[in-house]
Amino acid sequence: MAVFLFLFSNLINSHVFAEDADPASTAYIPLTPSFVVNYISENAGLSYIKTDITLRTNEEQQAIIEANMPLVKDAIVMFLSSRTNDQVTGAIAREATRAAGAVAVNEALQAETGTSPIQDILFSSFVTQ
Repeated sequence: MAVFLFLFSNLINSHVFAEDADPASTAYIPLTPSFVVNYISENAGLSYIKTDITLRTNEEQQAIIEANMPLVKDAIVMFLSSRTNDQVTGAIAREATRAAGAVAVNEALQAETGTSPIQDILFSSFVTQ
């Protein structure tokens, strides 16, 4: 019985916290076309990243991102092209790249608009060669 009460109280608590995060205000902005970027490689060969990106923000700031889309895309290209092989290979490295990419785009938008609207960068595909 104690186990049931524990599980039930956790279920109720998780539901209450889920209601606090307003999913209706979340906006996803897919960026097209795919990004294909050369990046720094230890060997002399040509290395590139091909990725599909979606930005996560809130509905109130979606217009800011869309109005500054050339700046956003430029910040992503410059950021990805500055990565090294170690920074884009493997799941942990890609997660760090994703988080650092959001910071880089927010820095560019902060300088231009005075706001940092990007909550997250999501990779729907990420291929290196």
